[in-house]
Amino acid sequence: MKISNILTCAIVAILVSSCALRSDLSQKKAEGNTETDQLLALQNKTEYNNPYVVNAKNQLAQLIGNKNFNNYVIKRGLLTCKNDDNSAFCVLNFYLTEYYKLKSDLQLKKITEENEAERQIELNKIKASRSNIKNYCDLSADFVSAIYTKDTTKIANYYQPLFKMSEQDMSALYSKINKDNYAHFLIDQNPSIILEMKNDYVEKCLGNPKDNIINYFNIFR
Repeated sequence: MKISNILTCAIVAILVSSCALRSDLSQKKAEGNTETDQLLALQNKTEYNNPYVVNAKNQLAQLIGNKNFNNYVIKRGLLTCKNDDNSAFCVLNFYLTEYYKLKSDLQLKKITEENEAERQIELNKIKASRSNIKNYCDLSADFVSAIYTKDTTKIANYYQPLFKMSEQDMSALYSKINKDNYAHFLIDQNPSIILEMKNDYVEKCLGNPKDNIINYFNIFR
């Protein structure tokens, strides 16, 4: 075989190998370009020197939670903004739209829960029967325990509307319980003691419901 032919074959082999290598690298790069990678690239591009996008993103993340944020925005279609001519405006519009939609949904849910609580109060506001007294003694004990353990979500969404407590009523109740330093000390030392405190409260409440059922005269009027 002539030397020129040998050289030609060698060059062809090198070119084929190089093409195969580039193809393999391109494939690996494409495989690594996941939705999360695309999201990160889009966020970096649109958030740079743009506080409006950053603020809108942070507002939405507070409602959703940082842990679920990426999955949520990907599923809701944020990645379509990467093909938009004005991607920053697209992302800003997406964040704000989702934020106000979620906020509206949460407010609607709260109103629904408050209405249900109102309905339950009206159903139970027949007379101060023994069963109703027992029921509200139990609920009052749970309500007080929630304040001691700082379960603010349940207090705001359930107990406050259930007991028809105004902000002023809540402030007075918080003030009274916050002054109970000894009980707070016991709970800090042994959180399970809250169960014993609840039982004691119910027992005291059954003996004197008017002074221990929270907002008694508004419930049994």
